[in-house]
Amino acid sequence: MSFMKKVKRSTVAAIVATVAAPYALLAQPYAQMSCYDLWYARNSIFANKGYCFSSARSINTFGRRCYPPYGQLNDWENRQVEEIKYWERTKGCRGGYGASTPPPSYGTGRYARVYGIRWDDTLAVRTGPSTRYRRIGDLPPNASGIEILECRYRWCRIRYGNLTGWSSAKYLRSY
Repeated sequence: MSFMKKVKRSTVAAIVATVAAPYALLAQPYAQMSCYDLWYARNSIFANKGYCFSSARSINTFGRRCYPPYGQLNDWENRQVEEIKYWERTKGCRGGYGASTPPPSYGTGRYARVYGIRWDDTLAVRTGPSTRYRRIGDLPPNASGIEILECRYRWCRIRYGNLTGWSSAKYLRSY
């Protein structure tokens, strides 16, 4: 094979990999996703198309967005949304929560995930249960496996890896 053919093939492979990368997350079988993950996957499709979110939860997670094409989806994206809705109905999901349980509240389980933080923001971890305490670290917006040690006054003492401190319970959802 000539040098130019090798260059062309590697260039084409690099372009295909770059274009396909954002859709790799969607390759996960929807049947295996939790209600929250289905909600997030569905709304991510709209967020990437500039949809104008109005609910506090969506705005906290994705931002207000509101740019062209304002949530107008192509055929492939519409099929993905319909498939996700099918699995949400099949699983009995209500707004990202399971049918048999009410929306989770803070401090009710041993482990939690970050909830309601924009994709480009972080959740502060502090030395005490208030914004008056020093910030000692941050949790990424997709953090899960956060151990809840105790909760009081709408703050939870958490452990995430080697980071232990207090975070606002408003942005933690137990599981």
